[in-house]
Amino acid sequence: MYTKTDAIVISSMKYTDSSLIVKCFTKEYGMRSYLLQGVLSSKKTTLKMALFQPFTQLELIALNKDSGTLGRIKEAKLKRFYRSLHTNVLKSSVVMLLSEISAIVCNVEHKEPEFYRFLEEKLHFFDENEFSANFHLKFLVDMTYYLGFYPNTFDDNHQFFNVEEGIFTTIDQSKYSISGEALALFKRIIQTSYTDLESVKTNRIIRNSLLNSLLKYYEWHFPNFKRNKSLEVLQTLF
Repeated sequence: MYTKTDAIVISSMKYTDSSLIVKCFTKEYGMRSYLLQGVLSSKKTTLKMALFQPFTQLELIALNKDSGTLGRIKEAKLKRFYRSLHTNVLKSSVVMLLSEISAIVCNVEHKEPEFYRFLEEKLHFFDENEFSANFHLKFLVDMTYYLGFYPNTFDDNHQFFNVEEGIFTTIDQSKYSISGEALALFKRIIQTSYTDLESVKTNRIIRNSLLNSLLKYYEWHFPNFKRNKSLEVLQTLF
């Protein structure tokens, strides 16, 4: 039975010469994958490929099947029109990185209204406001709350952060630790709201060092986690 749900496009993959498999985080059903037959063909179709860019927010009428089975989308229309998310070069590079990470870690196949609201609201904020070079760091830190491994900030005065255990510590675990200037930035990112991210002054070297450490943090909690194709592009831009 076809039902209506809001959805955020996470990724799309070419299936045949004319079809796509699209992964969406839905408001009612969690993560779902859909087969879009003929969407890449020259024939007229009610579903347009442009609707399925990463992080596009849609209203769907879809057949949502059980886990592991591809659903079908009958109708799709924009729920929110982005002003800059896909047209600003810097923002679109961030979107590519975050959507690739989300495709790996957002694997809940049941309703998660708070997680959905987080994605919806932060993407809206990123689109409506001036570009911040710290946005992706804040987003990745905050997303760990919904994934179940948000940093324990009880002892955040310590000089190391253990990415394996998710705690601040006095013990240097070398490759398993965030320290120095990257740690100082990490603490500021945790403490700063999205609206004040521009007040966090840093440089590309420190920002990329923290980003690499955050990706290690994700790797500890998702064994199949892989570095993103868009990571190198992002690190060269800002």
